[in-house]
Amino acid sequence: MSDFVARLDARFRDGDAVQVATLVMAALVVTLATVWPTPGQGANESWYPFAQARSVFLALLALGYGASAAAESPRRAVVTGIMVLVVALVTIPFEVAAYAATYPATPLWWSLVSIPLAATGYLVAGVGLGRLARALRIGVMLPILVPATLAGLLFADLQLGWTVFNPLTSALNVSPWFVVSMSTLSLVGVVAAAIAWRGSVPLEVRT
Repeated sequence: MSDFVARLDARFRDGDAVQVATLVMAALVVTLATVWPTPGQGANESWYPFAQARSVFLALLALGYGASAAAESPRRAVVTGIMVLVVALVTIPFEVAAYAATYPATPLWWSLVSIPLAATGYLVAGVGLGRLARALRIGVMLPILVPATLAGLLFADLQLGWTVFNPLTSALNVSPWFVVSMSTLSLVGVVAAAIAWRGSVPLEVRT
């Protein structure tokens, strides 16, 4: 446990973790400020565009970090995954604030469930993408492959009329298929992470 805590602390103190977390928070604040109506504009419907923006931001973040984690040591990859999940959870207060102002038909519990579930699922998908790119020796293309993969999943869902992987429609509507797909990916990720953590040798981390 001490090794895990030390690694998690070290990961959060890495420059990229702080910068990306700050960027995500800033983007969400700007989005919320942009969609929040001024007095006299009528009903507050800020939650709808905010929830979709938050969903896309987190999907890209999870896919990107998952793809990069494929090249990391097993224990660092696990800690990177935890870091992404923590960043996703930190966005919940913004979600609740927008929800309370809008009070949409979509139940609040859906946001509270789908946010961590989607972050974990997309993270695992990103790991798979990263390993595939490494196997094909096209790792240098990951900055293009990550958004292209997300766009492809979005397009496929729209064409099929389902909400299985689409971060835009899943943010606004309860989707059992989305729960199934993300839960399956998350379960695979948790099992793989547990095996990788136990099978790797603890290393010294900086304090």
